[in-house]
Amino acid sequence: MRLVHFTLQDQFHFGMVTDANEFLDLDTAVRDYYGVNPVKGADPSRFRDMQAFFRGGADSVALTKKIVEYVDRRRAMGWTPRAATGARFLFKAEEGIKLLAPVVHGNKIYCLAQNSRSHLQEQGKPIPTQPYVFTRFANSLVGPSEALVLNPTATFPDVELELAAVVGQHGKHIPAAKAMEHIAGFTIALDMGYRDLQYPAGGGPTDWVMGKGFDATMAVGPWVVPKEEVGDPYPLTMELKVGGVTRQKGATSDYVFRIPEILAHLSKGITFEPGDVLSLGSLGGVPGFEFGNESRKLKPGDAIEATIEKIGRLTVPVKAEAPPPPAGPGTAPAA
Repeated sequence: MRLVHFTLQDQFHFGMVTDANEFLDLDTAVRDYYGVNPVKGADPSRFRDMQAFFRGGADSVALTKKIVEYVDRRRAMGWTPRAATGARFLFKAEEGIKLLAPVVHGNKIYCLAQNSRSHLQEQGKPIPTQPYVFTRFANSLVGPSEALVLNPTATFPDVELELAAVVGQHGKHIPAAKAMEHIAGFTIALDMGYRDLQYPAGGGPTDWVMGKGFDATMAVGPWVVPKEEVGDPYPLTMELKVGGVTRQKGATSDYVFRIPEILAHLSKGITFEPGDVLSLGSLGGVPGFEFGNESRKLKPGDAIEATIEKIGRLTVPVKAEAPPPPAGPGTAPAA
């Protein structure tokens, strides 16, 4: 099951990609399903978006499977999939589908640093005693139909592949033993950063905001796969290519801190909500992974391809940010 947010002719949809690579709008399809299979007290609002779906937990997954079976059964009878209201809910990619990041705008994004043995080894750093986390904001996110954007302020853009877990249930003070009950599923994250801004010249402190917080620097997608279908996320094989050349290859078993430890640690003081994202960190890469390897610098026109076992493939291009408009007559100089 591949859960997605997408637009068609500027209309937002929440749904899934079927085995036939069609896009099913679940919000509309569930109303048609209940029209034929009435259930007293049924609440179709759980298919409004990804966040509402996650709140429904395993029941949302089970109902989605029934909807897919219903659609397949009706289509086998020669039926065109239109709801009782006349609203269409099955689309093809060639009709102009635009995939969005499969997360809800405004949810919290946590990124693990120094969380793989191979990455720590290439940096010459010891294994930390507790998770080391920074945050991102919605401005940095792009979806599978968009590009990572290079800002002219920086000189060393780099990218890393990470497994991301999506929170499904509200919770605080979450015991590690129950942490996976709060996870809805998994997706792929591409964490782009600017090494020269993250590690300022002169040996100043690490600047996470300037290094990792710029617009359009984190791609997430192309979908969320429910945890029931992924199973144990350790190990899952991972590979990152740029321009067809492998830059990272390994498995999630390389992670130092796993989801139960991370969620238990952060939830001591943070309330997690459906749709929050935990990006679990980068694996090691080619020699000179972070510093001094000019070949790692991203450039306009690069194509990034990321794959994670049981989740799929995320492919995004890289482009340069458009220059700011020229200052017009009478424009006040910057303070």
